Amino acid sequence: MKVKYLGTAAAERVPAIFCKCEVCEFAREHKGKEWRTQLQTVLDEGELLIDFPGDSFLHQWQHDIDFNDIEHLLLTHWHGDHLYAEDLALRISGYGQDLDKVLHVYGSPFTKTFYDRAFELEGRFDESRLVYHTIRAYNPIEISRYKVYPIPAQHGNFQEDCLIYAIVDRETGKSLFYTHDTGMPLEKDLQYLATQGIVFDFVSLDCTGQGFEQSGPVHMSLKENVHLIEKMRQLGLVHDETIYVASHFSHNGGLNHEAMQALSEADGILTSYDGMEVEF
Repeated sequence: MKVKYLGTAAAERVPAIFCKCEVCEFAREHKGKEWRTQLQTVLDEGELLIDFPGDSFLHQWQHDIDFNDIEHLLLTHWHGDHLYAEDLALRISGYGQDLDKVLHVYGSPFTKTFYDRAFELEGRFDESRLVYHTIRAYNPIEISRYKVYPIPAQHGNFQEDCLIYAIVDRETGKSLFYTHDTGMPLEKDLQYLATQGIVFDFVSLDCTGQGFEQSGPVHMSLKENVHLIEKMRQLGLVHDETIYVASHFSHNGGLNHEAMQALSEADGILTSYDGMEVEF
């Protein structure tokens, strides 16, 4: 399995679109890995795309990725930095031409209301171009070559409107735990994953709070990441070679890339950056 982070920031990006804090000014001066766009991730060279933020057009240009070739889009939730459905609506006939693939979109019932709104603004849906598949927590589904286990995120309305995912490649047996956006997953949800017999090879960790003690109920910090990893170890959900990567950073976390990298690597966690690729 190959994971590529097209973007690694929270909603405001880094530098934030309207901010002159120390982190943002440092990013403007140094650029490179300090610049972060909204979180979006692609698996296995386009086999599965996770989320579609407003920065998707920029990602297409930055990373030479052709969204026309992607047939499966998995949505974590309905916030605009993870679903900018107005751009998805531009895939309908009359806007996009000569498309030979249908894009299958997967998300919660509540997320679908935000998806539908964009097409209602256009005055039509076009299921010859895009089809939305409603998924629910604890109901595994097959998407392309993957088996996907939706888990409630501790985010949004806390009513299973936001989801995190366990993703297992049925061809290779490799597995990914994708935890964006969420506070600390509930013990019962981790135990549920353990009953499925999954042992993760890769864990992508929400780290919006960076070096804070905790990041509130809807995100995690590095210390909370470490606590989550320990819980997963106790439940047998990870192994000695599991790769851990922190992502979804906010300028309000207070750390630039170099400082975050030094802090996270002391705990055996990699710090992501836009364009980072990991194959396992």
